[in-house]
Amino acid sequence: MSFTEKKMRESDILRVKIRNRYDDKHSINVNLPAEPLELYDMLDRIGSDNKYCNVYMNIDDERIPKAMCDGGFYDDIFKLNLLAQRLEQMSHAYTAGFKAVLMAHEDYNLDDLILVTYGLEAYPIYPCKDHAELGEVVIDNDMIPEVENCPDELVEYLDKECIGRLAAEQFRGTFVGGYYCEVADYEPPDMAITISKPKRNEFQILAGTDENTAQWYSLPYSGDISDKDIYGFRFPLPYIEDIDNTSRLNELAEKVAALDKADLVKLKAVMELGEVEDISGTIDAINSLSEFDFDPNLRYESEFGREYLLKILPQDFKAEIFDSLNMRDFGKRILDAKEGIATSYGIISGYGQELYTSICTVQDQTENETETEELGACLT
Repeated sequence: MSFTEKKMRESDILRVKIRNRYDDKHSINVNLPAEPLELYDMLDRIGSDNKYCNVYMNIDDERIPKAMCDGGFYDDIFKLNLLAQRLEQMSHAYTAGFKAVLMAHEDYNLDDLILVTYGLEAYPIYPCKDHAELGEVVIDNDMIPEVENCPDELVEYLDKECIGRLAAEQFRGTFVGGYYCEVADYEPPDMAITISKPKRNEFQILAGTDENTAQWYSLPYSGDISDKDIYGFRFPLPYIEDIDNTSRLNELAEKVAALDKADLVKLKAVMELGEVEDISGTIDAINSLSEFDFDPNLRYESEFGREYLLKILPQDFKAEIFDSLNMRDFGKRILDAKEGIATSYGIISGYGQELYTSICTVQDQTENETETEELGACLT
């Protein structure tokens, strides 16, 4: 996939399983943070069609309260991505403070978690792994009255562990991940969370006279930008690897901008079918989009095989008979005959084919004979 790549430390990645709330069969595991256009693609892969970009999510991350990880919740994936971005940017000290706050507030929702990442600078956090190390910090900084007037010549005789324990009790601090955090009096910052969402089918280029001052521009773009002034791309489509020139990219952006959501998802399936990785091939795919038959509600050959039979058999046929049959092999053979595949976005036919019609005849056989043989071979 050719979305803008960003290298992250393993510890920064937020691992999440997302699925369409109304269809648990379609789920994927994702790593956040990700580019906004990549988030849209995740939604397309699970078949989400709501305008709020909400998904059911299960987080696998030791920074997040166990209750939230175990139970899962329904919320905006862009909002979760903001949390992942904030966690990625946080220092080790603030990460410890974040975890310390949540140890006392396991009932927080996603909005609450995001606010915690903005409010930690107001609370003392020290690199200490135990009471003895905390005691040294307390003594060096005269943090409690008991050691303020202690002569320097007596400091080495003080029980640092005892002093550290005393300070922790007074300030109600806790140790997390090698840090001592005084967050017992945490109050969320008074601020509103705003999330910017680009258009689902928007192309962007990073352009300018040099890389340091380059800015992002949306395509199609009518300004004068030469290829040598381009430093980056963001695409609403996966797989594109070969950028011929920005003029051709502008043409593609114009065509994609005219697509509705359903056709944009269908285009991705066609690109996966034809292994399209360049601009010209993508433009050709858009121009011939109507020649492909697409079912976005199915993801697997087994699902398609069952659906195919249900559509061609009499309406009163008892579908329970399919339960013991190998529908995957059958579905794959039907798809092969129609030159289609099961893609990440749904079931797509080959060029000029229809998914739920009789299989084309072969020489010296009638259509019925051919289909009967296919059905018999696949269901035995």
